[in-house]
Amino acid sequence: MIRQILATTWKDLKILLKDSGGLATLFLMPVMFIFVMTLALGGLFSDGGDNPTEILVVNDDTGTIGTQIVEGLRATEGFAVETEWGGAALTRAGAEALIADQERSIAVIIPADFSDTIQQSVFDTPTDETPQKAQIDLVVDPALSSQFVGPVKGTLAGLSQQAFMTGVAPRGIDLFLDQIDQTAGAPLPAEDREALREQALRSTAGGGDTGSVVEVVQMHPAGMEIEQFPNSVQQNVPGWTLFGVFFISQTLATSLLEEKKVGTFRRLLVAPMSRAALLLGKLTPFLIVNLVQIVLMFAVGVFIMPLVGAPKLELGLHPEALIPISLATSLAATGLGLLIAALAKTAEQIGGIGSLLVVTMAALGGVMVPRFVMPDFMQTVGLITPHAWALTAYQDVLVRGYDVARILPEVAALMGFAVVFFGVALWRFRWD
Repeated sequence: MIRQILATTWKDLKILLKDSGGLATLFLMPVMFIFVMTLALGGLFSDGGDNPTEILVVNDDTGTIGTQIVEGLRATEGFAVETEWGGAALTRAGAEALIADQERSIAVIIPADFSDTIQQSVFDTPTDETPQKAQIDLVVDPALSSQFVGPVKGTLAGLSQQAFMTGVAPRGIDLFLDQIDQTAGAPLPAEDREALREQALRSTAGGGDTGSVVEVVQMHPAGMEIEQFPNSVQQNVPGWTLFGVFFISQTLATSLLEEKKVGTFRRLLVAPMSRAALLLGKLTPFLIVNLVQIVLMFAVGVFIMPLVGAPKLELGLHPEALIPISLATSLAATGLGLLIAALAKTAEQIGGIGSLLVVTMAALGGVMVPRFVMPDFMQTVGLITPHAWALTAYQDVLVRGYDVARILPEVAALMGFAVVFFGVALWRFRWD
């Protein structure tokens, strides 16, 4: 019996070894997945020094409190403060333009009257013209997750408290001591006054509530016509829709392989039709399936998710812009399926190569891990995938409020991927 088991084992091992390509992909896929995900998520498991959050800072404050907040941000581990761009000091308009162009994701704007407003709200007699609160503007790319905005807002609140106590408390203590002098009818001895002043400063160093005088207001850059900041549905529906669209490429490749095996292609080649017409007829149903899948997935976000307590998928101010994105994405996915069919020779190779390409590109392109949490070089590498361009285009429409004209660069990139995939596939495709 043992000899029979060993003989059967040896027979199946030889069968596996004959398909070296399929066997290699079985080992290559988990290796690539480990490699990509480790690099993409490296910043989340570090102390922030390797992949700090880049924050644009514009400090127009003419007083000292704004400067203290900026210095506090610089000293905070995990943040990289940028006050200049291209060798010139940042302005509010420049910072907003960088966010709109997706060069950066977040900016802190401290207005010119920040310190004066705090001083007036604390020491001046309130009037109708007295500002209620000093405001720090937190300009954020609408596609940025609240998980990354929250720590920045919390840090600004803490630094505002420290700067408030440092900048306002000394003046308040001096006024209080002056009142003591007036009440006593004679000034306190200099040594006693200084001792009381130091003791009061120490007692206020860690306390104080700035909520009544300082407010951090989150907003989007000028030019992004959004009505609200994104929710989990707006970020997940387009991402996982893309995963499904490109996963169909394996089904397409398998279908083409079956056509070759049963000899359908050879029989059709003798028919009065060109090879281009034959392939177009074969690929068009899958293109239609991709488009239908996109419509269904977005319909789930709009109509089904609210029924289970999730937010509704908002289609943005220009939902018509979703049409060219979806069409270009479907063409790229169909081209990828033809490319897989051209490169693979067996069903095992289609499964291996297809999974390797689809999963790896999804990870690099921001479907599994948002690209803004990746290191800069990984964000650049992600641009070699159609997923990154498609996901950016979808978020431009759903979250940033862009119209058709503003998403044309991403659509052009997706069409470029489709042309490359189809071109290489036709060059390598074997009809028998």
